[in-house]
Amino acid sequence: MTLKGFLGLRCPVCERARVFRGYFDTPEKCPECGYFFMRETGYFLPHTPIGYIFTVGVSLAVWLLLEYGFGVRSSAAIIGAMIAAGAGFGIWFARYAKMIWLAIDLRLHPPTQEDFLPRGRQTNRDASGRR
Repeated sequence: MTLKGFLGLRCPVCERARVFRGYFDTPEKCPECGYFFMRETGYFLPHTPIGYIFTVGVSLAVWLLLEYGFGVRSSAAIIGAMIAAGAGFGIWFARYAKMIWLAIDLRLHPPTQEDFLPRGRQTNRDASGRR
């Protein structure tokens, strides 16, 4: 996966298709190359601690910046800014946390031919082929 593909939220295998359709979408498979992202039930769960670590880091950076960079002494203002920055960043970063997890997993377990086959996977499509 290239940095351009990562930042553009492109498929880590083919880098042609966008991975996410909606903001909080968890993709089933790549619409372009057919790679199934969901290798097993709960596959994307590791993105949660990844997102948490980065969100806590941003919140701590806000505290350091306000207290030591700008000299803010109001605990209420600092905590409020930390919560706002953490919530905003956490929502924005959710898709990138999933992309980090995909990159880690694909590095540890490169795709095989089986990852492009349904192999009994349940999909969220109805009989007409639409979501």
